[in-house]
Amino acid sequence: MKVLMKDELYYITSCGGATFGGGEPLLWPDFIIDVLDLGAKRWHTTIETSLNVPFVNIERLLPYIDEYVIDIKDMNPQVYEEYTGKDNQLVISNLKKMVDIGLASRMICRIPLIPGFNNINDQSESERELRNMGFTRIDKFNYIIK
Repeated sequence: MKVLMKDELYYITSCGGATFGGGEPLLWPDFIIDVLDLGAKRWHTTIETSLNVPFVNIERLLPYIDEYVIDIKDMNPQVYEEYTGKDNQLVISNLKKMVDIGLASRMICRIPLIPGFNNINDQSESERELRNMGFTRIDKFNYIIK
């Protein structure tokens, strides 16, 4: 926090702040709350997540998080499981809960085109499903695998 606090004025004046990502930050809600309680609550706070966590982890952070960047992978359960090794039922359930509590406008849903796993039609179908759920901020992009 000492390192981060050096730039606090910049974060506040630029509407910038802290982004928690890498791996799955929602597995560590206590750590995120501790960091934010040390002073970062005044900053814009973003979580980059797959949402493939128990909803209680998300719920604990609701008062702290301004924006969510959701790595959807693909809404098709078969594509999702083939790529991640897990199913996406928890992801879909969490997306619905977040829409129900009015957070859709604070969420960016990212749908990658993943070579060898999904195609443009899958990507478009995922977008359609997310829009039907109530999401408007959708980011479609290509993974580049070398």
